[in-house]
Amino acid sequence: MPVSLFNSLLLPDLRLMLEEGDDAGLKEFCEALYPGMAAEVLEGLPPDLAWKVLSHSDARHQAEVFPFLSLPFQVAMVDSIDAETLTRLIEEMSSDDRVDLLERMDPEHVERLLPLLAQAERAEIRKMLSYPEDSAGSIMSTEYAWLPSDITVQEALERLRLQAPSRETIYYVYIVDDGRHLMGFVSLRKLIQSRPTAKIESIIDRGVISVRVDDDQEHVANEVLKYAFLAIPVVDDQNRLVGIVTHDDAAEVLQEEATEDAHLAGAVQPLEDGYIATPFWELCWKRGMWLVILLGAASLTAQVMQFLEGGESASWMVLFL
Repeated sequence: MPVSLFNSLLLPDLRLMLEEGDDAGLKEFCEALYPGMAAEVLEGLPPDLAWKVLSHSDARHQAEVFPFLSLPFQVAMVDSIDAETLTRLIEEMSSDDRVDLLERMDPEHVERLLPLLAQAERAEIRKMLSYPEDSAGSIMSTEYAWLPSDITVQEALERLRLQAPSRETIYYVYIVDDGRHLMGFVSLRKLIQSRPTAKIESIIDRGVISVRVDDDQEHVANEVLKYAFLAIPVVDDQNRLVGIVTHDDAAEVLQEEATEDAHLAGAVQPLEDGYIATPFWELCWKRGMWLVILLGAASLTAQVMQFLEGGESASWMVLFL
């Protein structure tokens, strides 16, 4: 069923449930739909009403739905959320998603919010916000699966079982030493197929391909797709593992870069947000400026062609055009 038709069927019911205060129905809506589909429907409502619907689910489910909303919609919705609830939501979000949101929020709002977070998360957020825009550090996630090299396969699987709920992916498990230096990786498939008593150091793939935290995000995304990785490790200048860039984040970066290149090829300035979310005067400036320039160029062309309309000037017209 097309999403637009799906929205047209659900939105009237949602509005009716909001008017009637049907908490049970709103809770069922939040929990029954796939997060991406729920986000599509919620964007059909004003941000304050969308949050009123989403608030009927717990913080973990809210954190699953939130990244599927467009960033301008997320920022607008934040204005309807009290500080304590927003803190719980941010704590449940993955590191890359919450940094994307915080980067778009009002800096003063962010500074008021950070002291409410746990110290470890606050330090991590400040560090990620310090990375240059469009770098690997700005799009990476810090929720990666890792293990030391001196344990057995059986111990490794037990540790992974505990790590799994809070990790972006466990299909690649990165092996680090005591100083967090990246030694290599082990795939989940290899772990399962190995003898339970085998040491991790004996099955490590040391030919790991990584990127630097300050590498350009487009280069990083191309590396992920080039090698068909589910994720690629990100290291600092001392080869310490600091995060991963997942396949879905890489695909999103390449889509954004392709859109920007298409805009530039058409001699228009790229828009950070969609047409609907972009302020009117910004849209006029970024689109209208180029239209005025092109109109002026067309007028100049017409005048030159009129001046050189004689046959003897045909060669000059060709050179001009």
